[in-house]
Amino acid sequence: MEVALTVLAAIGTTLSILKIYQAVLAVIGVFKTKKFKSTKIKKYYGICIAARNEEKVIRNLLESIYAQDYPQERLQIFVVADNCTDNTAAIVRELILSGHDNTTLYEHNNPNERTKGFALKYLFEQIKKDFGIECFAGYFIFDADNVLNKNYITKMNDAFVTDGKAKIFTSFRNSKNTSRNWISFQYAIHWMGTCLAENRAKSLMPLACRVQGTGILFTNELVREGWNYTSLTEDRFFGSDAVVKNYRISYCDEAEFFDEQPTNLKIAWRQRLRWSKGHLNSTAVNCPKLIRNMFRFDDSFFKSYDCFWLNFPTHIESLCRRLISLVLNIIIAAMAANLYGWFIGALATFGLNVAKFWLGGMAKAAFVVTYYRKRLSTPPRFFKTLFNVFMFPVFNLFSRWTMYVALFSHVEWKPIPHDSLMNLDGGDRPQELLVDNKNKKGKK
Repeated sequence: MEVALTVLAAIGTTLSILKIYQAVLAVIGVFKTKKFKSTKIKKYYGICIAARNEEKVIRNLLESIYAQDYPQERLQIFVVADNCTDNTAAIVRELILSGHDNTTLYEHNNPNERTKGFALKYLFEQIKKDFGIECFAGYFIFDADNVLNKNYITKMNDAFVTDGKAKIFTSFRNSKNTSRNWISFQYAIHWMGTCLAENRAKSLMPLACRVQGTGILFTNELVREGWNYTSLTEDRFFGSDAVVKNYRISYCDEAEFFDEQPTNLKIAWRQRLRWSKGHLNSTAVNCPKLIRNMFRFDDSFFKSYDCFWLNFPTHIESLCRRLISLVLNIIIAAMAANLYGWFIGALATFGLNVAKFWLGGMAKAAFVVTYYRKRLSTPPRFFKTLFNVFMFPVFNLFSRWTMYVALFSHVEWKPIPHDSLMNLDGGDRPQELLVDNKNKKGKK
């Protein structure tokens, strides 16, 4: 049993060493990221938006697209109203009739196809039939609750035209409602932290930046055969498939968009549970492909290696290893008639680990807030920020526990309600618009 414990400890150490490069990426990202030269070439893009009962926010997104400093005649906006039972489609039609003829509406009604992936699959089928996939140099994907900075598409076009190697580009994901409460704050730090610790450095290296569902641009060749990613987390499958095909995924830090975050624990748990189930599905499907890809020993090795660890179920592996260690230690203590002494030692070790976990999470949150203090949509006040930083480890616990629950649960896709808006008249950068939901009145 002692040998088994030594082996388990060695496994944990080995896995940490294999992933130590991630800490190096985080340090590099603090100091540098890839920059793209401006260009006069203006490509023709399709903008794809899947909307499920988004009557409260769809206008805000579309108006932010209409307000871009990029030529509107070079953009075609596609909205698919997916199984809607509200006025989403009516609002889009109203905008089309008001003169925005570069907007096209499709309606998808199939109760058996409820994920965002199915909505995109239907949308690209309609684009292929009515326009032709090759009609557009590339395609953007946004969620209906997003809002774009005024120069967003210009910056992404600069990256698309001048990069020369990447097939997919992701961008800086900010939050519309960072300061609404401590829950939305945790999400904001999570997304910003991913940009800082991963994508900034990966854009400089032969690695694939993380695709995060929205705020992405990709070349038309990736969907010539349609959109084939319909799982609970279509972004994880899309990014992993791109890596298997040895496509480069880059990141444009200057292209900024805003995303609404949950403010309710029940909604947050539901969303995290869906993500966790989708990530487990991605582990089963994509990890074997990525391992095979690594053994090709070509220039795709590092991309596949990095993407493998993105899909690897770290929380599940860690839990299994620790549970086995716990059982073995209890047996050894019982055989030595020292259960009381073992319990005291285990309690002290547990307390130390909790302290390390909590302080580490707080340090990460504090650093991200400090680093991006000028990019926060509406920074919370000082003492509220301190409380939010203190609570950030709770978000990490959500990630762990939803993964454990998802392992034994059947999870279905359910919509996340959105009602947070942004003011587009406050200069080049949109400002959070606080909404009084009781009186239905907005104020800055």
